[in-house]
Amino acid sequence: SGSGKSTLMNILGCLDQSSHGFYQVYGKEVDHLDSNDLAELRSRYFGFIFQRYQLISGLTAAENVEIPAIYYGMSSKERQNRAVKLLSALDLKERLDYFPNQLSGGQRQRVALGRAIIRPADIYLLDEPTTGLDVSVQALVLDTLKRLQRDRAITMVIVSHDLGVIRTMADRVMVMRRGRVVEEGLVDQIFQDPQHAYTQQLVHAKL
Repeated sequence: SGSGKSTLMNILGCLDQSSHGFYQVYGKEVDHLDSNDLAELRSRYFGFIFQRYQLISGLTAAENVEIPAIYYGMSSKERQNRAVKLLSALDLKERLDYFPNQLSGGQRQRVALGRAIIRPADIYLLDEPTTGLDVSVQALVLDTLKRLQRDRAITMVIVSHDLGVIRTMADRVMVMRRGRVVEEGLVDQIFQDPQHAYTQQLVHAKL
């Protein structure tokens, strides 16, 4: 906690700017872009799941899921059909017309997942995507993400305190502490032969 993981995700998703250095998305230096260009980058390339859901309180679950598809230019009928299909697959078919304050934390997290994946994106940024979910719902969410990886061949950057989630989902792992990356490598190497003392502590604590 407090190592800078969420801040890094916000920088990657063009929501925040770095204090020094530079960051490029498909050859474009993000720090030199205005707000309209940044919004276009986000809309074109990224899908997001935020740690605190960030659902719009005045919209239903289905309407929240549809929002990125509106900016993507998807027709009303197509985005409505996709929202229903996604929420049904996430076991929320009976909650389509519920507002966020009528949903549990786990249900809101699944709505956020549906919102993230309703339209194509090159990179999905997932900040604690299984927080607050019970074991069965966590399995449903992870299965949905793994299917998405397989079917769309996309990149995901996942932040999680749950090493089980990381081991299930990741090909490569970065371990952060106090704002710095202390170790990175292939997932099997990190879990089977961690080099940094902090990584060793994390892995052994989980085991």
